[in-house]
Amino acid sequence: MMHPDGTPVPPLPDLRFCEVDAGALGLEGPRLSYMQTGAGSATILCLHGIGANSMGWRFTLAGLAAHARIIAWNAPGYLMSDYFAAEAPSAEAYADVAVALLDALGVRDPVCVAGSSFGSMIGVCLAVRHPGRVARLALIGTSRGQRWKGPEGRAAMLAMRQDSVAQGGVALARTRSAKLVSPMAGAVVRDLVQGVVAATNPRGLMQAARCTDRVDVTEDFAPHVLAPTLAITGLDDTVNPPEVGRAIALAIPGGVFVTPAEVGHLPELEAPAWTQDHFRKHFLGA
Repeated sequence: MMHPDGTPVPPLPDLRFCEVDAGALGLEGPRLSYMQTGAGSATILCLHGIGANSMGWRFTLAGLAAHARIIAWNAPGYLMSDYFAAEAPSAEAYADVAVALLDALGVRDPVCVAGSSFGSMIGVCLAVRHPGRVARLALIGTSRGQRWKGPEGRAAMLAMRQDSVAQGGVALARTRSAKLVSPMAGAVVRDLVQGVVAATNPRGLMQAARCTDRVDVTEDFAPHVLAPTLAITGLDDTVNPPEVGRAIALAIPGGVFVTPAEVGHLPELEAPAWTQDHFRKHFLGA
């Protein structure tokens, strides 16, 4: 199968598992899952969005494997990673789990972090909370969190999240996937997105949603980021529109903002060749 941009649609690597200290991290169990490809001195950690998982990094896992070790996590509550014990975990709690995953996999040197939507929010938090662990940062479908929207906007977003996932992941994929991509996206892209979203666990999504409810990236984290940062928001992104990504990039010292045309919320799936090219340049100087 071929992506519309000419990139072959690669198979996914096997799902892998590791153990972390559940008690120290506030998890119900010690299991984290992830996908991994590649090898080399550089490591790229990929953090997925609120309705996604490691499968959403299919093209990054394949396209950058010749250049670096690629690790795509499944956040707590996603794709067989154990849940948080708290129903409203903090962004810092997710960031600490990401570091624990790196430790469990023997990754000690600073890594490049690619974060999509919710994962971009966690990536910025990670870069501030653990600055020695993040070398460079790329934010996709860049999320600000929800606190800036005020009480009514926050309540409406949480209610929408609860309603959207009430029937489970397959129904979520059926009703929400089209809103994540540009109207220009073809059937191949839409099918890939649905396959990712369908794996969502309602409880895991709502834990992440309550996390985002309390965060404003521009106030909490962005001014304190030390890592060179690239922010990417598709021109057709209606989830986190370009003005949101631009505001975050402006709040990050030295942040760079780009807006690809005919791309929605998921450049990593909608425009994989373009996205991997920007990742190579930003992360690897290649």
